[in-house]
Amino acid sequence: MLNNMTTDGEEGEGSPNNQGDGNPKESSPFINSIASCDVEKSQQYDGKNMALFEEEMDTSPMVSSLLSSLANYSNLPTGSKEHEEAENNEEGARPSKKTVKAPQLGTLMGVYLPCIQNIFGVILFLRMTWMVGIGGVLGSFIIVFMCCSTTMLTAISMSAIATNGVVPAGGSYYMISRSLGPEFGGAVGICFYLGTTFAGAMYILGCIEILLIYIIPQAAIFKIEGLEGLEAEAALLNNMRVYGTIVLSLMALVVFVGVKYVNKLALVFLACVILSIVAVYAGVIKTAIDPPVFPVCLLGNRTLVSKGYDVCAKVIEIDNETVTTKLWRSFCDSENINATCDDYFNDNNVTEIQGIPGVTSGILAENLFGNYLEKGMIVEKRGLASQVDPDSSASATNRFVLADITSFFTLLVGIYFPSVTGIMAGSNRSGDLRDAQKSIPIGTIAAITTTSTVYISCVVLFGACIEGVVLRDKFGEGVNGNLVIGTLAWPSPWVIVFGSFFSTCGAGLQSLTGAPRLLQAISRDGIIPFLRVFGHGKANGEPTWALLLTASICEIGIIIASLDAVAPILSMFFLMCYMFVNLACALQTLLRTPNWRPRFKFYHWALSFLGMSLCLALMFICSWYYAMVAMGIATCIYKYIEFCGAEKEWGDGIRGISLSAARFALMRLEEGPPHTKNWRPQILVLVSMDAEQNVEQPRLISLTNQLKAGKGLTIVGTSVQGKFLDNYTEAQRADQSLRKLMETEKVKGFPQVVVSSNLRDGTSHLIQVGGLGGLKHNTVMVSWPRNWKQPEFQQQFRDFIEVVRETTVASLALLVPKNISSYPSNGERFTEGHIDVWWIVHDGGMLMLLPFLLRQHKVWRKCKMRIFTVAQLDDNSIQMKKDVLTFLYHLRIDAQVEVVEMHDGDISAYTYEKTLVMEQRSQILKQMHLTKNEMEREIQSITDSSRGSIRRKKSLASRSQHSTDEGARVAEHPEEEQAQLIHSKNASTPASPTSLTAPAGSTWTDNKGKNPEAGKDPFSMKPEWENLNQTDVRRMHTALRLNEVITKKSKEAKLILLNMPGPPKNRSNQTKPMDNALYKDYPFFADIQVMIFLGFGCLLAFFRLYGFGGMVFNFLVATFSIQWAILVQGYFQFSHDGKIQLGVINLINAEFACAVVLISFGAVLGKTSPLQLLVMALLEVPVFAVTEWAVLKYLKINDAGGSILIHLFACYFGLGVTFVLYRPRLNEGHAKENTSYQSDILSLMGTLFLWVFWPSFNSALTPKGDDQHRAVLHTFIGLCSSTITAFALSALLNKKGKLSMADIQNVTLAGGVTVGASVDMMISPAGAYVLGMLGSIACMLGYKYLSPLLARRFRIQDQCGIHNLHGLTGLISCAAGIFAIMMASEEVYGPSLYDTFKHRAPKEGDPKLLELQALIPGLQPGLGRSAQEQALFQVAAIFSTVAAAAIGGIITGLVLKIPYLSSPSDDLCFDDRVYFDVPLYCYSPLKLSKDTDKEETVA
Repeated sequence: MLNNMTTDGEEGEGSPNNQGDGNPKESSPFINSIASCDVEKSQQYDGKNMALFEEEMDTSPMVSSLLSSLANYSNLPTGSKEHEEAENNEEGARPSKKTVKAPQLGTLMGVYLPCIQNIFGVILFLRMTWMVGIGGVLGSFIIVFMCCSTTMLTAISMSAIATNGVVPAGGSYYMISRSLGPEFGGAVGICFYLGTTFAGAMYILGCIEILLIYIIPQAAIFKIEGLEGLEAEAALLNNMRVYGTIVLSLMALVVFVGVKYVNKLALVFLACVILSIVAVYAGVIKTAIDPPVFPVCLLGNRTLVSKGYDVCAKVIEIDNETVTTKLWRSFCDSENINATCDDYFNDNNVTEIQGIPGVTSGILAENLFGNYLEKGMIVEKRGLASQVDPDSSASATNRFVLADITSFFTLLVGIYFPSVTGIMAGSNRSGDLRDAQKSIPIGTIAAITTTSTVYISCVVLFGACIEGVVLRDKFGEGVNGNLVIGTLAWPSPWVIVFGSFFSTCGAGLQSLTGAPRLLQAISRDGIIPFLRVFGHGKANGEPTWALLLTASICEIGIIIASLDAVAPILSMFFLMCYMFVNLACALQTLLRTPNWRPRFKFYHWALSFLGMSLCLALMFICSWYYAMVAMGIATCIYKYIEFCGAEKEWGDGIRGISLSAARFALMRLEEGPPHTKNWRPQILVLVSMDAEQNVEQPRLISLTNQLKAGKGLTIVGTSVQGKFLDNYTEAQRADQSLRKLMETEKVKGFPQVVVSSNLRDGTSHLIQVGGLGGLKHNTVMVSWPRNWKQPEFQQQFRDFIEVVRETTVASLALLVPKNISSYPSNGERFTEGHIDVWWIVHDGGMLMLLPFLLRQHKVWRKCKMRIFTVAQLDDNSIQMKKDVLTFLYHLRIDAQVEVVEMHDGDISAYTYEKTLVMEQRSQILKQMHLTKNEMEREIQSITDSSRGSIRRKKSLASRSQHSTDEGARVAEHPEEEQAQLIHSKNASTPASPTSLTAPAGSTWTDNKGKNPEAGKDPFSMKPEWENLNQTDVRRMHTALRLNEVITKKSKEAKLILLNMPGPPKNRSNQTKPMDNALYKDYPFFADIQVMIFLGFGCLLAFFRLYGFGGMVFNFLVATFSIQWAILVQGYFQFSHDGKIQLGVINLINAEFACAVVLISFGAVLGKTSPLQLLVMALLEVPVFAVTEWAVLKYLKINDAGGSILIHLFACYFGLGVTFVLYRPRLNEGHAKENTSYQSDILSLMGTLFLWVFWPSFNSALTPKGDDQHRAVLHTFIGLCSSTITAFALSALLNKKGKLSMADIQNVTLAGGVTVGASVDMMISPAGAYVLGMLGSIACMLGYKYLSPLLARRFRIQDQCGIHNLHGLTGLISCAAGIFAIMMASEEVYGPSLYDTFKHRAPKEGDPKLLELQALIPGLQPGLGRSAQEQALFQVAAIFSTVAAAAIGGIITGLVLKIPYLSSPSDDLCFDDRVYFDVPLYCYSPLKLSKDTDKEETVA
């Protein structure tokens, strides 16, 4: 059910409720009149049969009243409302009241004609012909088309806005402000006001120009006759200034006296405009029939000023006598024929041409392209020859028509654009319209279409009818001083002259009437405080003060005095206004706000953006510096309104943009964690409130401000105890209190209040749900609980302990300032002092970041930073200091470094006593049968008292010199004089497994002195001490030692920061059985067990008469090798404190060593005695252990699947042994060296066991997670590939095309070996498949061709082909691993590259290591190797392993040749009868086999 929801509040003026202060308010039918009384309400509800909704009707209207208010909505035109109010005030209590007529204007009279009148203006009559002459028909057409397109697109956007609900009578200001917000509305409103004001100045200047140049030139105060160049220009401008000021004063007086006179003359002015345009078109038509006679005199190709000649000739014949003309006297020094004349005058003839040759003359081709002129250049006719002596100096230039300004394309755009403005006239009069939503779009678009058609046609017609030199003659100097467009008009030029004169006068009056009212509307909105004075006026509402300001600003344009200079200025302001109208429409369309439902449907956001882009482009085309100034003015006003303006909520589009941008940003934050470089504390500050809902720890907010400096996210949260329904008011008060305090402390953030049944749960809720999406807090700040040792405050401390645990579980940093009331306020300053950082546990850089952030604030800016780090007994203090300095240099932090040596001393009696008290308390709680949670909280209230951290001495600046006694008092009562800040582990570093240590601030020196047991010998143990948990004793001892050292070293520091490990992850301090490593590693151990005892055992039983030996000796050697490897490997790799640490991982490593022995066993299978095998294992395991230890410790290679350390070592060790034990008689084969049907099946079972469990073998010791996952997948894919390839090759290489069991038993396993070295790398499934194929091919060819060759030529009798299955494939695997290492990069692996290749991780102290540790918690420092360096170490490991194995194998073989080791003779090789009791029937098939072979041979 939707309750109390209002939508689509329409905006407008003139609501019946908008009375009182005169300020325009949002008119909405949902807002009831404040003046309604209870009696009126009861009368309103009576008889309505709606008692059910009686309470809701106070705030939400019934549908019937809503529809009534909308239907009766009246919006009076600007100014009418004020007149009506004045009338009402004058009538007082008279019973009769004049009724205000409802608006009755239609589209034609209300929109179309006002727009026509405002668009057609001074530029059309005074500058249009000159623009066509300078820019050409094509250039002028482009300018007109661009400008008209801009206004048309703006009109479309404006129509959409105007038809979106009831339109207020405020014009574009209201459109923009209600669409884009008060900041944009005020800024653009001021720009629109300035544009309208300067438009008034432009119209007045045009009026004066027509008056002084074309109507009454004699009225000029500053005479221009006889002046040239700058003097003539200055005289003209001064005339414009004087007369402009006079006309401006008269117009302002008329507006002040009464607007009704201006409105009455509006129709006259409109008639003048229409009549003038009709006269122009009539003149164009007449030129086609009878062109008018307007001769223009040219000297050469230069246009002569008409007042400089009487006859267009040098001399004339009068009574057969040659007489010189006035033109002669202008260029010569006398009237005589033989006078000295200007060279150009002598060289060129005088020509008279028609200024208006007519529309059919073809002059259009000549005027098609532009002819831009520099200032002072002579207007010349194209295509006419002219003789100019380049050596002669120019003279008598005042006799020619000159260009008064330098012209260029962009200048023409700036001058022309004001002629297309005025499209807002219809929307400004929306209050007078019968149906504004229908009339505004139709009338405005029709008016723009009409005016655009007129402008474009004028461009073409002027270029087709008028001579180019006349068009470029701006002031008509070459046509007897006539207005150029007037020369074209019919029936007389005076029609245009007087029509344009009255038109400009009317336009000026309209500007001076509209601009003050626009300023008054802005002022009454109250969004710009310093303009509020202009909202007042006369008793009838006339904006007197606004009119005065408008006239003053208009005078600035009059002082500029040049129409061409003023036009670009107002172009800027109008373009900016139009740009934001388009922006408003585009934003409303794209944001799809619920209130955006225009009746005008022919709009699109793309058109609005195109219009906005055109406006912006035209601004910079007209004048880039004017555009920058206009945008600067708008920006200043925007920022002023933002900081000082009144807060208005109009449901504007900018707020919608903010919401959309916020949503987009929050969604982007969800894509992944922030980079380390962008990390900063996003703080959730937990505060408590008193009974009056005031913050109890206001200095927490001050510290937050000092730490944040307005950057990042800050949430100040508190909880109110109770039920939400009952305590909502208290929650609101708490929220207001937080907001007020945050505003006072200048903390930019968000308050958050939750209501919960208890404060503990409320705080937990804040920690869990604070923030939104990816914008969440990563740090929690909470004050140390006050008086926590007192029983009545125990609950607060328990709640605090829960906060510590919850932040640790949530991987949040925790900042706990102790004695927060002694921290400095934002107004204090430290002129000296230190911030001490005790760097004991590395936290990823958080501890270094805190003092850096604090020192950015003015409170801590003068404090210097000191870093203390603790050295243990076996640490090199000097090297530690150098390393810390290097680390700080990379972090770009300036700090002093001191290494404190804290050796392990004797554990004091006080430590034992303190630990005993803690454990006794735990036992008491158990006896009290407390619940599990209560017991944990009670225990933690003691154990967590050991949590140490950031301490700051109370500020001593306000104190005098301290005496020795005062200093002693500080030492005795540290908790009163010191402030501390506890800071838990950063989210990027896992919490230490140790429990919390004692607080550094709880100095126990004084307590020791009071303890009678303190002086006893620590080895005189009390009986109750012997049963203490020694881990707890060590923790307490560390806390005491740290406390002593920190108190001694940082006694005078202003602030001490100490990072301590987090609380134990296990709240009950008991390990969970299922967390034991057994359950993670035992499945791999069991799989490898199967491979060792079943897989290898069955596989080695392939000889028909040596099955017992293969399986039993495998069993014997395996058990011996595993036990022996546990000891040897334990000594080298797993020994600590003189003891070998035994676990499942040790057993897995021992089984890998056993696998090495069993692989080597395959080379001498059937040729050695059990005693020789045991001696071989006895020697091989130490050689392997030493090689493994050396390679892993010094070369540090990647060999997850053991291709180097297991397969290569085992292969070449076995080959070395069999090389020494060479038996020449066995080269030709042995009678017992064959298989049987049963032995092959048994051996194949061994192959299957190995095949199935090989993925566990390769992945057992790879890092858990993705690496282990890849290892399993790659091994399985490689095995599958090698199996398929083995079957194919076996049939292919067999002469009969049959499968060989020897191939199936061995070659199918090659893929597991081949992928071993790169099994945990990103080689892709395809890569694993290819490696399986390559391994299978190499193994198969090795069995077929290489093994016989080794036996014949190199004395290597490889009985089981271990060189093929483990040697060749191992080398391929090593090569693949090296290639994979070379190709590995961060682009492929991401940050996990340094998890897979641990030795490529940055070294300790490298800043990049901190970044990676933030992304991969627990990442250890590496060696900083490159890919090439790691590959070289892999190669070195291969050669060293092969060499060690071969040498060790040869030495072992020499030992095995000792006669006392019972080596079997050649005849007894491969025979179980030597060592086992074998049934006799096992040998009978041997003869049968031989007979069968003979029969097959004969056949």
